[in-house]
Amino acid sequence: MGKVLERFSEHLTALTHSEKHVLYYIEDHLDEAKTMALTKMAEANSVSTTTIVRMCHKLGLDGFAELKYILKTIAATTLPTNQDPIKRYVGDITQSLGAIKHEDLERIAGEMNKANRLVVLSVGLTKMAGEYLSKRLMQLNQTSTYIYESHMIDLISNWINRNDLVIFISSSGETSTLLKAADKLAHLNVPSVAVTNNPDSPLHELTDYAVSAPVQKMTYAGYDLSARSTLVMLCDLIFEYILKIVAEEGKEE
Repeated sequence: MGKVLERFSEHLTALTHSEKHVLYYIEDHLDEAKTMALTKMAEANSVSTTTIVRMCHKLGLDGFAELKYILKTIAATTLPTNQDPIKRYVGDITQSLGAIKHEDLERIAGEMNKANRLVVLSVGLTKMAGEYLSKRLMQLNQTSTYIYESHMIDLISNWINRNDLVIFISSSGETSTLLKAADKLAHLNVPSVAVTNNPDSPLHELTDYAVSAPVQKMTYAGYDLSARSTLVMLCDLIFEYILKIVAEEGKEE
């Protein structure tokens, strides 16, 4: 998945065939699209200008002008061609493990253990990490719900309560759907956790607890190469910490 598609991944299912065609065109012609007028883009894709504007609205934007602004912030290539991917991964994992605090994992595991219900939210390329954590929790007979569809995430404030715990999983910590949900939950005083690859993300600011595995943001030839495997690593650590709590409680009984 390229950078443009990754940026709007949570909205792709809402697009029609023609609207997706335009977005794919932008992905494949990013440099041209950054300066292309609305009418020219419509001609290049054999669609109406209305189709493009409607696509922008479905992407959560005010219009074509905002889309152009976002496209200009997306770099074409940020990956050094002579960099060894294995060394980059070793560096990411080493740095991440060094940054994770034992106390943060203990607090998160403690909150998870006492919650009535755990709700795991993740979208886009991080969906697999959310599903993974949810299935691990099932092994402990923890009541958990995994949600990855944006329209369902938007409705979470209608049924969640203060005895539950919501776990947000996001590589960037900047996904708009998750940020909106986290903001709503903060106003409702519903406890929440952020699991990200970005310790300086706005998602960390909106949640009560957070743990992060800082990795290098890497893109090349339009594709996002930033590691998501570190999110799975964080999920494994969280699972181990809560497993220890559950096991200790079992001994006491």
